Amino acid sequence: MGNTIAVFDLDGTITDKDTYLEFIKYSKGKAYYYLGFLLLSPYVVLFYLKLISNHKLKEVFFSFFFRDENYSKIKNQGDKFSELILPILCRNSALKVLEWHTDQNHDILILSASADIWLEKWCKIRGFQLICTEFEVKNDKFTGKLEGNNCHGVDKKSRLTSFLSQHNYAYSFGYGDSKADQYFLQLVNEDYLMALSNENVFKYWKNN
Repeated sequence: MGNTIAVFDLDGTITDKDTYLEFIKYSKGKAYYYLGFLLLSPYVVLFYLKLISNHKLKEVFFSFFFRDENYSKIKNQGDKFSELILPILCRNSALKVLEWHTDQNHDILILSASADIWLEKWCKIRGFQLICTEFEVKNDKFTGKLEGNNCHGVDKKSRLTSFLSQHNYAYSFGYGDSKADQYFLQLVNEDYLMALSNENVFKYWKNN
């Protein structure tokens, strides 16, 4: 373990698309994805009206597409997504930032509301640590429910607080792109609230 850690949100910060939705497209095909999105659109409206939580919306989508699916089958699809699709979704400018931290021998932690199903192998290949949302599995099948809380907003802060209390880092960086990321960014020494786009990295990232 190094003396410095860099904590990254994934969706919107490193990637230019939401990996949860992209994984559904990859796993189920675009036609079924768009049909499902249409059928579930009332829940999306309820979410934006703040009548249901992000946690609930995530469960609704996962239940529709993956409930009672075999864990091993979906995890195998997730590993393939990690290898083939996720690298394409990453911004080149974000990869530059990740590479800089790697070259400095900084530990890298991906702190994501997306799930280990499609993030775990991508992180493992690159030597990144991962804290993320997980989905409940019983009898080798997905129930459609989350295992614990959705790793989003204040829950990200809670999980990072616990993680940092178990490690002795001298300095920390944090990267996120949304209001929900402001909570965990309060915990780091040097924070960047921005998508790691070419323009933002060039203008605002001090190590450019």
